[in-house]
Amino acid sequence: MVFSGKGILISSMEVAPDEEADFNEWFDREHLAERVAIPGFLEARRYVSTGAPTRYLQVYNTTDFDVLDGAPYRVALANQTVWSNHHIFRFIAPTRVVGRLVHSVGVARGVAVALMRLRPSGDPAMMPLLASVLDVLDHPGTASIHFVEADAELSRPVTADSSYLGGEDSYVLLECTSEAAAEPIVAQLEIPVQKYGELIDARIFRYRMDIRASALAVR
Repeated sequence: MVFSGKGILISSMEVAPDEEADFNEWFDREHLAERVAIPGFLEARRYVSTGAPTRYLQVYNTTDFDVLDGAPYRVALANQTVWSNHHIFRFIAPTRVVGRLVHSVGVARGVAVALMRLRPSGDPAMMPLLASVLDVLDHPGTASIHFVEADAELSRPVTADSSYLGGEDSYVLLECTSEAAAEPIVAQLEIPVQKYGELIDARIFRYRMDIRASALAVR
């Protein structure tokens, strides 16, 4: 399976143009490795959106869901670095997903991902209502597909106020061999996912970098 573990943390945000260079230095050189070094974290990947405005996406994998509500992670959240605090409170339209990987199919990763955000209309369980979308793996340019159900309480962004909606949203992450391959697949997926709930957002991202805990351990 392409995704390791059963716990998933997804974050995304936009940043002000005058902060962007330093934001990426912080994420690439400090924040990503800091998070992956937490016990139970396995790896993290970063992406950048292909459309405007520029949006950044991070996907973290953990051994299980409990890691994302465990003491080591909570300590990290409560003890942000000065560099982290500078950027975290400047995020534009942040999202944060603390969730469970409920289904994953495929053995390959792609250089592009399509991320679809869904708001359940009833039972939040994604399968089997979305089982029909698995046939996208038969189409050229698809590598794997993953389904993530968010925990509503834990998924609220650190800087969100009481008006924040969407902590209960679910996500489909489709890995593709190219950005061009992802575009028609996203369009094709929009109709089937409406059986599950409201399609809030569908966006394509290209790969930026990744870090693995196993690599950090041998530095």
